[in-house]
Amino acid sequence: MNLKVSELIDFLRRAKINTFASDGLRSPSLRPYSKNYSFDDPPFHYEDQYFGEYVDVGQEIVWFNGIPVWGMGYRGGTHAWAFPNHVAIFEFLREALREPDPVIPIRGPTTLYRDPFFYTCLLSGSLLAFTGTETVYWEGKPAAFRNLVGGIIRGKHSVDMRIEEDVALRFVGDQELEDLSEWHKFSANGECS
Repeated sequence: MNLKVSELIDFLRRAKINTFASDGLRSPSLRPYSKNYSFDDPPFHYEDQYFGEYVDVGQEIVWFNGIPVWGMGYRGGTHAWAFPNHVAIFEFLREALREPDPVIPIRGPTTLYRDPFFYTCLLSGSLLAFTGTETVYWEGKPAAFRNLVGGIIRGKHSVDMRIEEDVALRFVGDQELEDLSEWHKFSANGECS
């Protein structure tokens, strides 16, 4: 199984724009009190599941040919002082999320400004392995936050997957990328081929 980075980037951009960012139709809840979004474009499938309204915890997973291959965990929300403005803050956040970075479409762009809001998404790593923070400022003061961690998933069903870097990966920050290029040399039982 080969996964082209360009196809993953394109799919992630479309999935993110067409789900939470656009306040798209929610999928049926998978767990009590969860909110769920999904997007399909075979051979890819995307799911975003989170819990909470004002401060939430969630995860996004991308399946390729039925196997989970990419994911992101997150926690964030509105600071208590900014809660009276949470509707406007989340409207601006969705606006930012409809403009994902063209090379690392994890959340929104690196920066976006619309008075009185300012959005930042600061990442370390690449699409394949990253950590990051997202902040929405209201009149210069942090009003909403989000911590991010994610990248490629490796498991017994994806150990033979080759990642084709058919486009240049952009690395940001100072995080070293794990060596993902060698995984295809190992079989599902851990033996070197």
